Amino acid sequence: MNDFLLHAFLGLDAVLIAPFRLVDDARAGFACGILATALGAALLGRACAAAVDRVQRVKRTRQEAEIKRHQDTSFSALAVKDRETYLAANHLAQEAYGNAMALAAGRAAALIWPALMVLAWSTWRFSGVPLPLVGEAAGPAVFFIPAYLVFQWGLGRARRIWAARRDRAGS
Repeated sequence: MNDFLLHAFLGLDAVLIAPFRLVDDARAGFACGILATALGAALLGRACAAAVDRVQRVKRTRQEAEIKRHQDTSFSALAVKDRETYLAANHLAQEAYGNAMALAAGRAAALIWPALMVLAWSTWRFSGVPLPLVGEAAGPAVFFIPAYLVFQWGLGRARRIWAARRDRAGS
């Protein structure tokens, strides 16, 4: 088992360090590696979040319908000034909302786990190494996090544009 984990880690290390070695210049190679790992983490995160969303789809739809039903009941009770029914329906709506939030937290975790893994790896890999522009004052997270956020923003924007075009073509 230990050999398997060691070989898995060495294989992952070889994959993650490869973009850093594409260019001979150390600064350009570092920039290339940070951008490549940030893009890879963003793409893998989006794919994992989509997979979790697909798995949770039925339960999420059911929870959202339940929220709507209890919310409508509580508003109806509020309109007729039935405080007891209002409180009971509102409590059930809050409970369903909490379940929906837990599902959303699962999708968020699926979105960011690759970035956290790359951050942990790069912190370990570049520990004690002076980095371009910052030396030893900061770690690779200073470069990785902004690049990752830009790629996540770009992928989200591209997804929305693609969905809008698909909807326009379908209608």
